[in-house]
Amino acid sequence: MVYGLLRYKDNKMDRLDYSSTFCPMPFNHSYIGPESIRKPCSRFNYNMIDHNNYDEFIKELQQHKLEGKRHPGCRKCWVEEDAGRKRSLRQIHLEVEGFNYPMTYDLDPNNPKIRWLELAFSNRCNIRCRMCGPFYSTNWFKDWITVNDYAFGIPGVGKKRDDIEAFLASNGNKAQSFDMSTLDKHIPDLRMVKMTGGEPFLIPEYHQILERIDEIGNAEGMWLNYSTNLTVRPKKRLKELWSKYEKVMFAASLDGVGHIMEYQRYPTKWCDVKQVMDDLMQLPNSWVGVRSTITIYNVLNMSGVAHWFAEQEDKYHGFSEDSWMNFVAVTEPSFLSITVLPKWAKDMVAERLAYSAPSQKVQDNFDQIINYMYNEDNSHLLPKFKDYTHRLDLARNENFKEVVPEFAALL
Repeated sequence: MVYGLLRYKDNKMDRLDYSSTFCPMPFNHSYIGPESIRKPCSRFNYNMIDHNNYDEFIKELQQHKLEGKRHPGCRKCWVEEDAGRKRSLRQIHLEVEGFNYPMTYDLDPNNPKIRWLELAFSNRCNIRCRMCGPFYSTNWFKDWITVNDYAFGIPGVGKKRDDIEAFLASNGNKAQSFDMSTLDKHIPDLRMVKMTGGEPFLIPEYHQILERIDEIGNAEGMWLNYSTNLTVRPKKRLKELWSKYEKVMFAASLDGVGHIMEYQRYPTKWCDVKQVMDDLMQLPNSWVGVRSTITIYNVLNMSGVAHWFAEQEDKYHGFSEDSWMNFVAVTEPSFLSITVLPKWAKDMVAERLAYSAPSQKVQDNFDQIINYMYNEDNSHLLPKFKDYTHRLDLARNENFKEVVPEFAALL
């Protein structure tokens, strides 16, 4: 029996025994991450994969899904769903319409093909966000010596300080690369290419695969999906390539308005953010959404983010309930999580976010964030937050108390 399978026939969807466990990603999605690691999706637990026999592992995972079982490697999604979140990554990719190209389109479990390619292998980046690290941003290498005992962990390397220092010693601040020719065999079957980083506008291999798709003649009808930090204006040739695709989507990492954005995503300049947002909104085939990473630094500014983006949407396309905004609370590094806040600060957050969103969908997201914040008490990590923040402030000549005066008492 096939569980939870959605298929299209003559542009109509057949739903076969839909369940709460089926996920299409092991069948038609491939994720290529740092150090060229392969996973069925970005959220799958790296340690649950047999990397020496990856193809066989994928076949076993596919069978797991067809039998309606929950695989432990998929824990991030089903923990969210059990907690009441309505839009886990699994659920998003079962949607027929939405911000992403329907992953269930022409899904055939008996003859799986890679329809969706997610590229995340390069850490080439121009900024160093406070919740990031050198493994995901070449620019972060400059600050590593300041906070190197706060090891956030590296897939395949771990969290031990000695192991991470050995990795950085061999890689330095060099951007990781990938042999794009190995993907040629999948290009005729592709329907979506998703590119993250680092900053994808700066990664030459990502431009190369678009050129290769254009050469093969497969761009028409294909969708692109970028995660961008809104600090790099796309070049003319890149815009020319985008014009050949059916749709180009941008998940914009917008973590604050003005100084809050500049502080969390240092050394971002707010004037650049506004200019790049304008550039992307004006593309004839673009679809721009917002993904905000919530930390102690920016949580009080989330309503401001939602309303600012709603204004941009209204200016170019008209804001509606369907406008795409996703607010996600950071879990790593754990000492930046809003669950670390003392009760007086949590109460301030709840008051600031309550009834403050430009749409009911966003308000529901805010309410979930508030519930998550109150459900856990990690205030024992507050000393780590203080120390980490103080060190970065000194290294970057910034001042948390000036940027977020409401939380000055935390330090």
